Amino acid sequence: MSEAVLHDFGVVHGIRLTVLNLQKRANVGNAKAILTLVFFLLSNAAVIFPVRIPIPRWITLQVVKALAWGRVIPPIDPEEPRRRRYVVLNFISVPLFSVLLLLATRAIDGPVISHGIVGDDGVKPINILALFISLAYLSISLDFTGLLRFSAFWVARKGGSSGRLLYFYLYAFFLVSGSIVGNDPVILSGTAFLAYFTRVTGITPPTAWIFAQFAAANMASVVLVSSNPTNLVLSGAFSISFVSYTAHVILPFLAAAVLVYPVLAILFFRSPHMVPLSLSLDADDVGQSGASLTLIDKRGALFGSILLAVTLGVLVGTSTVGVPVWEVTVPSAVLMLVRDAWHDWKQSKPAREARKKNPTEDIPMHTIPSSASNGDASVRNAAQAQAANDPPPVQSEPPSPPLEPTPTTITPSSTIPLSPTTLANKSRSDLTTYGRRHYETLSSNFPTVVGIAHRLPVPLVPFAFLMFILVQGLSSQGWVEIFTKWWVAWVDKTGTLGAIGGMGFISCMLCNVCGTNIGATILLARVLQSWFAQQPSLDPRTHDGAIYALALGSNYGAFTLTFSASLAGLLWRQILRQKGIRVRARQFLMLNFPIAFVAMLASMSSLVGEMYVEHKKSAPVASS
Repeated sequence: MSEAVLHDFGVVHGIRLTVLNLQKRANVGNAKAILTLVFFLLSNAAVIFPVRIPIPRWITLQVVKALAWGRVIPPIDPEEPRRRRYVVLNFISVPLFSVLLLLATRAIDGPVISHGIVGDDGVKPINILALFISLAYLSISLDFTGLLRFSAFWVARKGGSSGRLLYFYLYAFFLVSGSIVGNDPVILSGTAFLAYFTRVTGITPPTAWIFAQFAAANMASVVLVSSNPTNLVLSGAFSISFVSYTAHVILPFLAAAVLVYPVLAILFFRSPHMVPLSLSLDADDVGQSGASLTLIDKRGALFGSILLAVTLGVLVGTSTVGVPVWEVTVPSAVLMLVRDAWHDWKQSKPAREARKKNPTEDIPMHTIPSSASNGDASVRNAAQAQAANDPPPVQSEPPSPPLEPTPTTITPSSTIPLSPTTLANKSRSDLTTYGRRHYETLSSNFPTVVGIAHRLPVPLVPFAFLMFILVQGLSSQGWVEIFTKWWVAWVDKTGTLGAIGGMGFISCMLCNVCGTNIGATILLARVLQSWFAQQPSLDPRTHDGAIYALALGSNYGAFTLTFSASLAGLLWRQILRQKGIRVRARQFLMLNFPIAFVAMLASMSSLVGEMYVEHKKSAPVASS
């Protein structure tokens, strides 16, 4: 044999020996372990590249006929053209299929499912998601009062006619708002506001403004444990109090926020075409007209602000005494729900009385009570005003199916009129007609509650549970041990600096390929738990630095390479498309990656200094 052939053979043989050795050490040399890893990777790929598989029309027709025969849907019209249906392989269906197939092949068992839902090793998914959904309701309900949009108009008015000053004010506003309520409400309200504001001020394209908002919202979500589900995962996994968490990340966050702004304002968007030196629209007019249109419910805004502030304060106060955090947030969310329902019931009273007097008359849904005051008007007023002010969507292509509930408010125009066919079959007791009738009654009596329910990130719940189960399956099959050994080898070579910088880099990158930042955080938290168990005498600087580097990276990873690095990114793209603004994947990468690099460099440098100041007399890293 030639020397080159022998060399190639030696390389291949060495790789095989390495793989076999790893499999032997981690006990993953069986088919079940490989199958678990494959399905985990497929589930992550489905988040990045969702697929729609068309269903043959004859199958759709047979299913529709069967449903009509079973009185699930109204009778079908043979002449009516049938829409093509699809099987959607996305961030929920593929993980669900993966878990079911792994369960059927016995690659995972009942305890794995139980640990993925109830919890294990300090990570309690059901408590985390109860906390997340309850806080999401509080934030979205507060947003529904128009407070965030009203505040944005108020900030715009303070900017005067200076475009540069306004750009800075809005950047700071999104940082503060994201720190308090999290990134999702800022994405929901802030994106729609910017689409309207840049249109009426003639700023085209709005690239500088929307990218500043996206970066600010995701950086700010690292500040409070309650601002992002990834923070909740870490605080639960490592028993970190709310006070300790914020105390460790606040300085790295501020360092990133300060250094990112010059990158945005000077390096990327210096051109007057992007950020005008002066605005042609009088900012006072914007503020005055915006205030009357967006501050929908003054009493609700005051009540929600106080309730959210009290809830966050109690969370901070009780996080050090071992009180389960969901026991604080769930009652607050229920209290806000009761207040919203009472508000809706009071506002819809004239419409209900009108229906009682004229039961056969078609009373328009969401009739605005004439007795409503300007300060406490219904959410329905804002929906009409917002529809009048938002720019008309100019779609270059049909929008993709939403991955989160779209930020819609129920309006009179959203009512589905009953067709003659439906009216003719109204007496038929099929489930679809029955459900639609009751849904219309519910939404007309409780428009605020129904609107908030539409905007709640409910798909996050099954997605997070499924990712917890899949990561638990990886752990049970030994893969987490392999990943831990790789990490230990890296830290042994690089020390504390490598642990902090490496975890920050890995967490940022894995957000793009690991089922969003939630999947990346769950997996890396398990790796760190395994590492700490193997090295109980680890240097505190390295120990704490790795945890908080993961916290920063999982938040900043949302604005790195792909939209799918976070569900907030997918939601942001969807809202922009609805407003006629298209951001391409290449533009997202080219603009966000340098911003994320500066943010991570600033935060990691600050975190390293913080760890060395906090742990001055730490012992060296223990050898594995």
